[in-house]
Amino acid sequence: MNPQHQTLCIQMRDHLDAELAAHRVLVTLAERKQTELVRGDMEGFTTVLAQEQTALSEVNRLRQIRDRLVRALATVFNLPAGDLKLSLLIPRLADPLRAEIQQRQQDLKALLERLRLINDRNALLIRQGLGFVRDLLGALMGPGTGTDAGAYDRRGLGATSGATGRGNLVNIAG
Repeated sequence: MNPQHQTLCIQMRDHLDAELAAHRVLVTLAERKQTELVRGDMEGFTTVLAQEQTALSEVNRLRQIRDRLVRALATVFNLPAGDLKLSLLIPRLADPLRAEIQQRQQDLKALLERLRLINDRNALLIRQGLGFVRDLLGALMGPGTGTDAGAYDRRGLGATSGATGRGNLVNIAG
């Protein structure tokens, strides 16, 4: 392996370490979001979202650098400029660095899968919370048909028509 290959491979290894660190931050933030969702602390959730935006910007920046490193390695190995992936380059690397880079790639894939699972759980918690709020508002305000059947107005008077059986506990128009 010539010095140029060695230098690019070392840069790729170090870069993958930086990506792993950035994704670990994202996993930590996603776990904190989950905690805030369960506690119902929307202020804390909003704070974590702001921190997550900063971490996502860093991950995006690192991804662009990795793409450039992959293109540089592909040029050195005389690979076509088609659909370049790190997994296509790993078999061409020298042994000591190949194993290190392959291990980091596997660690990154595992970390991304963990992040996906946490984000799926967070999305489920958000959907369930919104569904609960929608059902609660439906029970209080009615289905939104515009009728005030069975509702009480602000003066405590009942509506003139019979109850529909669902919602309309409060007449906010009265």
